[in-house]
Amino acid sequence: MPGRSTASKKDLQAAVMAMKKIRKKLKSSIRTPEDPQARYEFQVKRLRDPKTGRIPDNIRQKELIFSASIPTAQVINLNKYGRNARGMVQDWDSRGPYNLGGRTRALAIDVANENIILAGGVSGGMWRSANNGSTWTKTTDPAIIQSVTTVDQDRRAGKTNIWYYGTGELEGNSASVTGAPYRGNGIYKSTNNGLTWTALPATVTSDVSTFNNIFQWVWRVRTNPANTTHDEVLAATIGGIQRSVNGGNTWANVLGTGNVAQANNQTRYTDIEIAPNGVMYATLSQATNTGTGSASRRGIYRSTDGVNWADITPDNWPQVYRRVVLDIAPSNPNVVYFLADTPGSGRFDTNLWKYTYVSGNGSGAGGVWENRSANVPAFGGLVGNYDHQDSYNMMVEVRPDNPNIVFIGGTNLYRSTDGFATRNNIKWVGGYTLQNTAAMYPAHHPDQHALAFYPSNPARVVSAHDGGLSRTQNSMATDTVRWESLNRGYLTTQFTSVAMDLDNRDEFVMGGMQDNGTFAADEADPKSEWYSLLTGDGAYGAAVANSLIVSAQNGFIYRYAFTNTGQFQGYARIDPRGGTGYIFVNPYVIDPNNQYVMYLPAGDSLWRNNNIEAIPVGTGDNFEEQQTTNWKIISNTNTDEDISAIAVSKTPANIVYFGTSGGKLYKLTNALASDNPPRTEITGTNFPADGYINCIAVDPTNANHAVVVFSNYNVMSLFATTDGGTSWTAVGGNLEQNTDGTGNGPSVRWATILPSIRGDTKYFVGTSTGLYASPALSDNNTIWVKEGGATIGNAPVEMVISRATDNTVLVGTHGNGVYSLKYTAAITLPDPEENGNFTVKQNKPNPFGRDRPGSSTITTILYTLIKSGQVSVKVYDLAGRVVANLVDANQPAGDYRVTWNGISQRGDYLANGIYIYSVQVDKEQISKQMLLLR
Repeated sequence: MPGRSTASKKDLQAAVMAMKKIRKKLKSSIRTPEDPQARYEFQVKRLRDPKTGRIPDNIRQKELIFSASIPTAQVINLNKYGRNARGMVQDWDSRGPYNLGGRTRALAIDVANENIILAGGVSGGMWRSANNGSTWTKTTDPAIIQSVTTVDQDRRAGKTNIWYYGTGELEGNSASVTGAPYRGNGIYKSTNNGLTWTALPATVTSDVSTFNNIFQWVWRVRTNPANTTHDEVLAATIGGIQRSVNGGNTWANVLGTGNVAQANNQTRYTDIEIAPNGVMYATLSQATNTGTGSASRRGIYRSTDGVNWADITPDNWPQVYRRVVLDIAPSNPNVVYFLADTPGSGRFDTNLWKYTYVSGNGSGAGGVWENRSANVPAFGGLVGNYDHQDSYNMMVEVRPDNPNIVFIGGTNLYRSTDGFATRNNIKWVGGYTLQNTAAMYPAHHPDQHALAFYPSNPARVVSAHDGGLSRTQNSMATDTVRWESLNRGYLTTQFTSVAMDLDNRDEFVMGGMQDNGTFAADEADPKSEWYSLLTGDGAYGAAVANSLIVSAQNGFIYRYAFTNTGQFQGYARIDPRGGTGYIFVNPYVIDPNNQYVMYLPAGDSLWRNNNIEAIPVGTGDNFEEQQTTNWKIISNTNTDEDISAIAVSKTPANIVYFGTSGGKLYKLTNALASDNPPRTEITGTNFPADGYINCIAVDPTNANHAVVVFSNYNVMSLFATTDGGTSWTAVGGNLEQNTDGTGNGPSVRWATILPSIRGDTKYFVGTSTGLYASPALSDNNTIWVKEGGATIGNAPVEMVISRATDNTVLVGTHGNGVYSLKYTAAITLPDPEENGNFTVKQNKPNPFGRDRPGSSTITTILYTLIKSGQVSVKVYDLAGRVVANLVDANQPAGDYRVTWNGISQRGDYLANGIYIYSVQVDKEQISKQMLLLR
């Protein structure tokens, strides 16, 4: 196979520049606006418990707690090297994308210093910029829940250092990692201007296994800028509106319900806004949490004190309404706009109303309602009409100095200069391109979630969307509103795949991202720019010497062709014209022994192309000839199961493994020599029934050695064979809570086998709680070690691949971008937990945190000395820094109990996350990890 020349970097950059000229044609050829429901169905299918057909309730919190018990590389090396352990672990390098961002719902600009911007990704955590968006710093611990849904600042003089953010997302309102209704972890508070965060104890629960706390879903958090007496905070939660007058220490329900039992059948979606003068408006959906009937307390409400609320819902308000968002005009607090998801009524199932307060409590004649739903934007065409996608992307924002300048967001961002009183003054200013194709508006992105106006100049606006953050210097431009990206170092992208050249030792990487297409970079520098290759929902990719293969949702596949010296030749759409039944993120594979042979599943059929180089390339849009060249169906499952995973051997060649969405596994031998190669079903007798095979990893040095990954929850996740599939052994080991795969173990997404020139083999698996590695597979006794605890953390790893030529391992996360490491060290397994001189037990409780308001946060560390010695008990963070010294004394033999309250030795309340406690007696040391969840 020809390799890239020494000038490949320069040639690749020139090729990418050439691709930019044709990118509009590529985008328009896809013509598929984003479909959250299709993505949701795909995620449910591959993650569901096969016995129930559902993703287990609250599995995110459960799997995080379970995963906290799995040994980390940091703990193991602390035991092995003691106080010299820091720096002994190879750390994973961020590869970016430095210039891209992911789905963002929380956004605010500091009113006291507009160089400070806070933004939160729904799966990427909270971020802070102190230089007006030039660079970003992540401020949430990678080990805790990364779901940030709302943020607000205390805007009162002398109090602007105080911030709050909320967590928790529901289907239809946000696309969480699995598309399931993930409960959040309450409300977090910062008292140092967003540098660090601590969970408010009254908003969290020690029992995360059930829905028992209305703060498990927080739609909005808002402070009262007019209350100079109390630190007043209101939160729109599932079920109703909650209020605190002491900065979040205690809360009272003031509208709807604060009772979990009632909340199950109460309003599902809520919202809250507070005007500069302290007047409050809230919305409670008619739709309930259970999805049946109507909430008993629903509608639109107004309050002047946060305690007493007047129902101001107009008589002709729609009978059926789900999420309702609102905004108060800061320059005239009597004016409020409401945007509602109203199935069956309004324009595009949307209602838009303007309310003007007149007198009294605002109800009846005390307020004037104007129904402006007829003026919801309708530009027609492919993506021009307003579309909130069942309230998934939905926002309304009023310019601070003008109550008639109103922005609403769905897939697109629209501006009206008369409050949508007419259709004449509406402008399309972001989202999809004004050419009305599925391409993106320049430097902006579809799916709008928030806007923030600069205090000094409200024409300057920061926009939060599914592509991260954008800024315009003039949101009022009469021609085209021009945006710039603010994603420099805002690492919140959600990767579905990663790829690199598996033969060449270069730094080229590429990957497909959820709703952000496919991008590539050719430098190891984490600040290097990534270049766009394709839009849509990025899917699988492949990088070989003379080709880049990229794809989007539902099987749209393109090949970019290069000469042997790396010069760009052209592109072709290469998925077969007769292919049908593609899954949302559809797999394919390039033969590792021949870069022009491609295997492509489509529904229950397996296609093969013997020479994709023969598919004509060019720069036009006529793909008819291209899509018929050399394609043949070579196998078929003859079932209703989709082919969901495929792998091709390197040594020996021409062996193809493929698995299905129903748990069947097949093997083709001599797959390239025949149009009907022999097929053998090699489904293991111990495979989970109706499981979803998400990945097949084949040892590049031995095709008989393979690992199969089942991505479902509550099943055995990993099976290995050493005889080409004749027999299979479960190797999930300590990734499974129970020996039958049930319980709170993570969903395993991907596996890779990395042989070494030294003769050893390393195994890596990507899971919903991060990356794990093992030096050997030993049936269900396999021990997996957590990798990248302080970098990758608990971010879901959708794909991990490896390259034996230089031991490179490449990781794609859902929420924090891409990481890589040239893994040259050995993977060290934990030593036995006990020795002859002392023993250490797991701390109790674990996780630990306040179990009720007002109680202390305490956990107990138990250890027993067989003989006397000099004892040191310390607590470390995952970066290896000592955060607390608990014991430093000579102690006689006996049993000991040490308590820790989650406070550092400096007196700070530490953020939620994983910490390591270490007991050292003389020169021997035992370390374990614990989980702090306030």
